[in-house]
Amino acid sequence: MIKNINIVKSKFNRIKQDFFKTDLFENLEDNIQQQINNNVLYLDNEIPVLGYYASSYDYWLLTNIRLITSDFIIFLDDIEIINIPEIFDEGRGNSECESLAIVEKDSGIYTLKLERLTWYVIFNIFNFIIKH
Repeated sequence: MIKNINIVKSKFNRIKQDFFKTDLFENLEDNIQQQINNNVLYLDNEIPVLGYYASSYDYWLLTNIRLITSDFIIFLDDIEIINIPEIFDEGRGNSECESLAIVEKDSGIYTLKLERLTWYVIFNIFNFIIKH
């Protein structure tokens, strides 16, 4: 769980570049926010923080409690580590990386699809969340 979403927002704003599909949820266009909200059933006190939207079948949302994607939902407290197999296992360059591997404490592994050139920001945010 993210205890202080303002820290995550600040980290994102400090590192981000000119991303097209990834932004703080509050900065996404209203119609994109609506399309994501139409697919998400929020828990009590759950606040959207960061979002990625390519289509209604290809999106993810980081909230203060969970990572919600078009394919899976993970509670943040259940994430053990974040890996970058495209770079470390497949030998791709930094500019080619378009995903992270989310490893749950029960050893489940999920692929989080990313906008190109955003992996570094998202990786840092998830590592912050895991450590705090």
